[in-house]
Amino acid sequence: MLFRILQQDAPMSEKIIELVLMIMVLSFTFSVHEFMHAWVATKMGDDTPKRQGRVTLNPLAHFDPLGSVMLLLAGFGWAKPVQYNPNNLKKFKRTTCERLISLAGVFANYITAIVSSFILVFVVAYFAKHPTESRSAALAETIITYFFWLLREYGFLFMAFNLIPIPPLDGYRFVSTYIPYKWRQSFESITQYSYYIFFALILLDHYGNVSILSKIVEWIEYPFRWPIDKICAELLWNLVGNTSLIL
Repeated sequence: MLFRILQQDAPMSEKIIELVLMIMVLSFTFSVHEFMHAWVATKMGDDTPKRQGRVTLNPLAHFDPLGSVMLLLAGFGWAKPVQYNPNNLKKFKRTTCERLISLAGVFANYITAIVSSFILVFVVAYFAKHPTESRSAALAETIITYFFWLLREYGFLFMAFNLIPIPPLDGYRFVSTYIPYKWRQSFESITQYSYYIFFALILLDHYGNVSILSKIVEWIEYPFRWPIDKICAELLWNLVGNTSLIL
């Protein structure tokens, strides 16, 4: 991601603006994802996330050095996982609590993507109906539009990415609750190899001719994204008679 921005044929000022917007969006996307994990775990009866200072939207509380570097360099990364004690989950049946916790982050990203999609529609419609010739106003329009477009795109991306059933992602945490307890320990043992799997997929995705990771994310994302895109396209058409502006 960082290399793509720097290699663009654009003025340095535009590259800096894009990088700042990207960091803002990614910080929020990660923070709301981990915050929801921590908040739901707390509501399920465990105070571990609260004691560790994870029930917050402060990006620094969820910062993972390696995950952040991978995100900037490769476009895929992760935040520091929220820890909880399964023995303290008393709100519902333990497996139910774990499923709710595992899906909380992707739910937050999906809601972010939906809200951002509708805000983007109204922002684009407003600027389409109120064109400006001022250079500063045009720059502000571009920044605002691009910000909500990024928020929408990364909302969908992180929702789909985290639903991949590979440890330690949320998709695996959800699926693992259906694995019989006597076998779960064996499955958990493969977690130590998960980062190697991701590195291999990321390298193939960006430096080879095989885009396995991107295809998996697209397949997972499609059924969640399609109805939102369709509704937004119809809404934008009703507002300005043009859907090519953002979709």
